[in-house]
This record gives sequence, C-alpha cells and structure tokens, in this order.
Amino acid sequence: MKKKNYKRLFNLFVKDVKKIENSSFVNIDNWTLSDDLLNGVIIGYTIFDQSDRELLHSIGRKYGLIPLCSDEVVDIEVSGDGEIFGSFVRTMFGKLYISKKSG
Repeated sequence: MKKKNYKRLFNLFVKDVKKIENSSFVNIDNWTLSDDLLNGVIIGYTIFDQSDRELLHSIGRKYGLIPLCSDEVVDIEVSGDGEIFGSFVRTMFGKLYISKKSG
C-alpha cells in the first residue's frame, strides 16, 4: 500500500483554500499539519459560520485531510454493541463526518 504524502496534500489544500478568498479563512499560512493526527490540519482558531466550517471540511475531505478548529476533536460513532459506524469531527455545529460505514 502506497503511503500518502500528507505534506504535499496539505500544500494543495492550502492553495485551494486561498483561492476561495473567504473572510472566515484567515492566517492560512499559519495552519499546520497535526503532530497527533496523521492527516489532521490545525487551523488554530474557531470558524463561527456553519456554512464556512462545512466548506472547509469538504475541501479537506477532497485531499484526505481533516481540518480542525480550536476545541474540535475527531471521534467515532459506535453502536450499543460496540460496532463502529464511522468517524467524524465534533464541532460546535454538530458532527462533520469523515467516513461513514455503508449498509
């Protein structure tokens, strides 16, 4: 299995976000890849507009990255039987799914 080059994907992600010129996306040059989460991107502040936050999540998914604002965490959805349904980012607006088990 080929290992992903997250640094390259991160650079493409940042370039894509800059093209949008959205006022909610600031200090983009200060965003960094996470030390704790292999494909996580640390934004360093909170995005207070739900549609802008969802847009950033969507762009991140395009590159296989997980943008994380302040106070956000990656979590998993588990059934009462312990079956994992999917993973998501827990935001102030609710869950933004990273992956969801089909079926």
